Formats: sequence, C-alpha cells, structure tokens
Amino acid sequence: MPGRRFSSIAPGTPPHRPGLAAPDSRDHKLLTAMRGLSRQLARFAADVNDQLTAVNAKLHSIDERMTALEEVVNSRACVEEKRKRRAHNPKIAEAVRRFHNAKGNRKRYNPEEGLSSPHNEAVTSHLVQALAESPDLHNVARDAILSACKTYYETIRRNFRYSQPDLAAQAEAMKTAARSRQRRKRLLEARQGVLSADELDFWRGVTIDMMSDEEDGAVEGVAGWIVRPPSFRSKELTDLCATLQARLEANPKYTSTHHRRLHIGPDSDRNPPNAYNPDAAKKHFKEHLIPQRAMNHHNFENDCTSYKTEELLSSPDDTDLSPLDDALAESPEHHRVDNEILRVTVA
Repeated sequence: MPGRRFSSIAPGTPPHRPGLAAPDSRDHKLLTAMRGLSRQLARFAADVNDQLTAVNAKLHSIDERMTALEEVVNSRACVEEKRKRRAHNPKIAEAVRRFHNAKGNRKRYNPEEGLSSPHNEAVTSHLVQALAESPDLHNVARDAILSACKTYYETIRRNFRYSQPDLAAQAEAMKTAARSRQRRKRLLEARQGVLSADELDFWRGVTIDMMSDEEDGAVEGVAGWIVRPPSFRSKELTDLCATLQARLEANPKYTSTHHRRLHIGPDSDRNPPNAYNPDAAKKHFKEHLIPQRAMNHHNFENDCTSYKTEELLSSPDDTDLSPLDDALAESPEHHRVDNEILRVTVA
C-alpha cells in the first residue's frame, strides 16, 4: 500500500543487541572455565597426595623410634629388677672405713681423681680383696663390700669438695640447715612424749616442719637458743606447742640435757612444706597458707607422727636425709656421730 514502510529485519529473527554473546560463545567460555578448574583440582589433589605421603613417612619413622624406645625401656626395666636392694649396713661400712684409714694401709682413695681412675680402682680392688678375706665378713658377698667401698669413696670425695674455698659458704649453709632440721626432729620427739590423751587427735599428723627453729644465740651474756616459730603455723598448734614445752621444761632431767631457750624471736623464714596431710593441715596451718598438694599415703606414713589409740608411737626416722646431712645435722653439744654413715648394697 502506498505510504506504508516495512522493516528490513525478518519477522522470525530477533534483533541484535550489543554486549550479548551468541549462545555458542557462552558455552565455549563455560567449557574453558571448567577445564581450568579441573586442572587446578588435579594439581591440588597431587599436592595433597604428596603431603600425605610425607606425613605417612614421618609417622612411620616415629613408629620405628617408639618401637626402639620401648625395647630400650623394657631392657632397662629388666636391669632394674636385677639390681640389688640398697640398705643400711653399718657393720660393712665401719669395716671399710677402719681398714681404709688404718695406719698400715698405704692404699687410700685420692679424692681429686674419679672413682674409675687407675689409682682409685686399684684401691677399691685392694679393699675388696682384704675385707673379703676378713673373718668378720666371710659370709658377706663381694658385691656388698664393693658397694660399701664405692660409697665410702663418695663420702671422701664429697668432704673434699666441700672443703674447697669456693664451696665453703654452701657447705656452711648445708650444715646449718641440717643441724636445724635435726633439732626440730628431736623437739618433735620430745613433745610427743608428754602429750595427754585428749591432745592426741589434734596432734596427729604433725611433722618436724611445724616445729620452731632453735638458733644459737646469747642474751645478756647467757648462751642458749633463740626460738623462731614457723610463720605458717596456726595459733591453736602454737598454743599446744607452748603447753607441751612447759611440761618438758618442768622436768629437771630435760632441762639439764638441753640448751636454755632464751626468748621467742621473729618468725622463721622457712617456707611451708609442699605436701601435708590434708585433714591435719586444716588444724595445723593458718587458713591462707594451707598446702595445696596433699601428701600421698606412703610419704605421709614415713614423715608424719602416727599414734595408736592406747599408746604413743615414736616418730619415724628421717629417712630422706642423705649420709652427709645425717653427719652434719648432729650438733656437737649433744652427741657425736661419724661422718661415714654409709648406704651399702646387700645381696
């Protein structure tokens, strides 16, 4: 018809819009992206496999080391079972000391050399041979005599070391601490002997750590002891200790064999014990100074004073003191103890 215009685009063809890709172009880009992602996943999987292989190798190495360590531990356990029990044997110790220090014996340990030095090994062999032939020790195994000789060498070596100028201060500090501990032990033993029946329950579990330090001193020219109570002790236990001490000092026999307590000085600077009977600690310690760790049953039985219902039992010995501490702890004003208290091995 005249005057009517027709579009040049076919009716079934959609108009072209800028910025839109053809369908085949979009599919191509999607496939390209998927191929790239697939390659990245493959590389990631390869890296993971390599790392897992390295981890497995390390775990295998650790497993081999653990197996070897278990074998070593088991072998050592067998050796420990075969080791002989160590115990006090004063008879063998005294025999070793006397023979070693006898005027006729020219072979003596040199404390400046190690026990395995040729000279000291020769001394050990000489002592073992001579003592094994002694009539008094004919029933004693050579291993026991050998252990006693080695222990006596350790005593000589230790005394030599502490005689050196650079260790003089340390030796004096050890001597003072050991003497103070021994005095507290004797004080505990004396006080438990004058307890009354109604005081037993409160006193049960008291250790030497709860006793006061007795330090040498003088007041107005009078020599005696300055008493320094532990700062962590409860008032109730302090009052009971004062009562027991008054009973002791009322006995002339006690006062004649003990130094005079001049006066109560400042609190001791000792730290509270790390372990204590948890039930007794509530009564014996100040509330804010109660030890946090409870003492196990074995140590409690060894270190604490225990009692029967009918009678008092003496407190156990200080088995944790070393031979040197035992020797240093004994104050000369009471009694003399040899420095050569030895631990020897018995068959």
